[in-house]
Amino acid sequence: MKKYTGRIIVPTLFFVLILPYIGWLGHEERRFSAFAGIYLIVILTIAWCLGAIYDHKRKTIALLQDSEGRYRIFSNYSKELVNSFNEVIFQTDDKGKWLYLNPAWKSMSGASVNESLGLHFSKHMDNNSYQDVLKAFADSFHRGDKYFRADIKLNAKKGTSWVEAFVKLIYDDAGKFIGTAGILSEINERKHAEEKLVSLNEHLAITSSKLSTAAQLAAGIAHEVRNPMTAIMGFVKLIKDGGAEKQEYYDIIFSEINRIEKVLNELLLLSKPTGAVFLEKDIKESCNHAVTLLETNAVLNNIQIHKNYDSEPIFMYFDENQIKQVLINMIKNSIESMPNGGNIFVSINEKNEEVFLSILDEGDGIPENSLQKVGEPFFTTKTSGTGLGLSVCFRIIEKHGGKVFITSELKKGTKIVCIFPTVQQKQYSENEKVKIRDLE
Repeated sequence: MKKYTGRIIVPTLFFVLILPYIGWLGHEERRFSAFAGIYLIVILTIAWCLGAIYDHKRKTIALLQDSEGRYRIFSNYSKELVNSFNEVIFQTDDKGKWLYLNPAWKSMSGASVNESLGLHFSKHMDNNSYQDVLKAFADSFHRGDKYFRADIKLNAKKGTSWVEAFVKLIYDDAGKFIGTAGILSEINERKHAEEKLVSLNEHLAITSSKLSTAAQLAAGIAHEVRNPMTAIMGFVKLIKDGGAEKQEYYDIIFSEINRIEKVLNELLLLSKPTGAVFLEKDIKESCNHAVTLLETNAVLNNIQIHKNYDSEPIFMYFDENQIKQVLINMIKNSIESMPNGGNIFVSINEKNEEVFLSILDEGDGIPENSLQKVGEPFFTTKTSGTGLGLSVCFRIIEKHGGKVFITSELKKGTKIVCIFPTVQQKQYSENEKVKIRDLE
């Protein structure tokens, strides 16, 4: 009956109110009674309609109140649920400014929600992560994807923290981009595990390389020492049995012994170079000394050495004897690669706090598939030699903080570029300017 309350009460009320008037209309003359009846029907119909409108409005208000109550309950429940998450739930506008952050943001970043809202999201991450997010967003946007993920290094107040971001791109009904929403999850443990895995892989790679080098060394030593020993044993046997001129045999024996000694000395240098005296010097002077030592040998082989240096002194910290050893070895290799003569170009330049020392020859060149092996123990493209000299040179360059780059073209020549830090880049303290150091 409640739904008909208005349609019952309103007509009844109207009837009670107009009853006296109906009586007055039909009191004197009976001809007015028909008019009174019509009048009553019209009034009651209007009253019925008004009652129906009242009942409908009342029902609508009741439904709205019920819906509002259920929405309030759902809203409170949703808010409590979102606030209970350990992950950060966020929303940004189309400019990348925070519009919403749940309370987990404070424990993750150390910043309160209120002080973060309205700030650009880049304020809370390092530049590399920001660039990664921009790239992931641009890629997703241009592909038409609605989601992307990225690993972010968060600049939290307690220190840096790694988080994983799952981001949804939001568009309006017209297809216009209006912002993002997503979740931030802390992944410090996963990142630490990944770093340990990378470190273990690097360690395994180094160990594998060492084992491979050890195998190469063993094979090389066996080959380099066995041949002279075979010759020595043969000539000692001839001397023992008597026969031809012994002096010639002695000369050959001592020659082979010297060959063994040379191999062993180079091995000692490779395994543990001698102590080095690091001083601040002009690298051009040391280079000039090395070139001077080899100029006569070069001229005898119809080779011209050209020098191209910066006009100003170029200072770096280095051991002069070891750097001379590197230069002599490399220039000597260039001379030996040009049996028909040619030119060698030695250049020293300084750029962006780095020293570029390059040696360019017009020799036979090195095959492309052999370039990566240059510097490995016992690898050589020469018919004679052990390959240990360049291994020692590469080790010296490495211990001086340098890098080596080699380019070559068959029948045209080879270029070796050594890059060292200058004094400014090295940034030695005063008590380190002169120091003895064992290059282990």
